[in-house]
Amino acid sequence: MVYDEVISALMTLGAIPLNSEDSNFQRIVPAMLHYAEGRIYRELAFLATDVTTPVTLTALERDVTLPANVLTIRSVGVAMPPVTRSSRRYYPERIAPEALEMFWPQPSFRPGMPKKYVIVANRVAPSTLPNPGPPTTQPLPPLYQSEQFPYVLRFMPAPDRAYVAEVYGGVEPILLSQSNPETFLSRYYNELLIACCMVYLTGYQRDYGAQSDDPARAMSWEAQYQAIRNGIAQEAGRLRGEGAGFTALPDANQAQQARSP
Repeated sequence: MVYDEVISALMTLGAIPLNSEDSNFQRIVPAMLHYAEGRIYRELAFLATDVTTPVTLTALERDVTLPANVLTIRSVGVAMPPVTRSSRRYYPERIAPEALEMFWPQPSFRPGMPKKYVIVANRVAPSTLPNPGPPTTQPLPPLYQSEQFPYVLRFMPAPDRAYVAEVYGGVEPILLSQSNPETFLSRYYNELLIACCMVYLTGYQRDYGAQSDDPARAMSWEAQYQAIRNGIAQEAGRLRGEGAGFTALPDANQAQQARSP
């Protein structure tokens, strides 16, 4: 399903006329999609969102900032450029930040191929920047840059040359919108996306009590979301090989009668 189809389905389920210019509904659409997709990606681990993100390490610099869409890290592979499929990757070990600060820097440790790494957050204080707009008779207001908390990879020892680090882990996909009309969830799991959006929409319609306490009046969209989520979680687990014995098959039913020896 694309963006317009998802919005039409939500308006139908929410009893909002399709030809209605409901400004309040239009205002909550971005927040609703942000809630739904953010919640789903936090609660479920999809193989499709585990990707490799390359970052460049600078010689003698132990810190490198991760892209903003990287949420979780499973491994970091370091290779010398140019990186190809046949390039050899070296995988440093993740340790505690206190251990890295205790052992590095030390005179006996020289820069080289990183052997250890940690993940820390770096607080960037809010600031104001000059407005780059064209000059006018009145001074332009400065641009405000909000507080940020980017994640940083810190290596030990510091790299002795420029390396490429391949960060493998979960990323946050771009949210569904008019400019991004189809996403992974809207294409493969649109029923889950719509159910989660309806949880938010029923709250907007002040119907939380009805959906939980009066099933005859309104369907419990939270219960519907949980039911769909449990089925998709099993499917996603099989795709990741998380079944018994790393199999992609669901658990077999136990035999009703004992088999003969």
